[in-house]
Amino acid sequence: MPKIVNHDQYREELLDKCFDLFARGGFEGVTMREIGKELQISTGTLYHYFPSKEEIFRQMIFQLSRKQVVILTERFNRTKSFDERIHNLLLYVSNNQIFFQNVLFLIIDYYRQNGLQDPENFIRDIANYYRKSLGELIGFGDSPASGAMFTFCLGLVVQSMIHNDNKEKEEIFLLIKQMLDAFIGSISTNVS
Repeated sequence: MPKIVNHDQYREELLDKCFDLFARGGFEGVTMREIGKELQISTGTLYHYFPSKEEIFRQMIFQLSRKQVVILTERFNRTKSFDERIHNLLLYVSNNQIFFQNVLFLIIDYYRQNGLQDPENFIRDIANYYRKSLGELIGFGDSPASGAMFTFCLGLVVQSMIHNDNKEKEEIFLLIKQMLDAFIGSISTNVS
């Protein structure tokens, strides 16, 4: 009797296994043959599931992004106050800095390899997904504060590459919280 394969589940498993390879080799440095070798499947099987390396890359980044948001949502469901939510978000980003650095580097590499263009608005869509998700999790909705929070998180990822001091992280967390409080205060003042 032939083995029954859940193609969607198998595709997800393949995408999960691709991240480390892309993180090591960069977007341009990885070939379909290398992906097949890493996944221990033939390139023919790989092409059966994905028409191109670009499609693997885009689906992989979207899938990883969705999984990160699910993890954050589970953590946020246990926190009540705004301060706790901000602190937990920044702590999560800080504790997973290598992952987020790799994602950032890969997206930058993808952008550079595409002639500083954003084919099919892939990068914009990923950024909007994170921005909107963060806004919903923290309680900002789809507001400018969501964009500010996303920008602060990106800054934290870059800062952790430059200087990885836990005392400084706590100071940065406090500063970001104060900046968000001031930003939110200015929005409510302008609205009323």
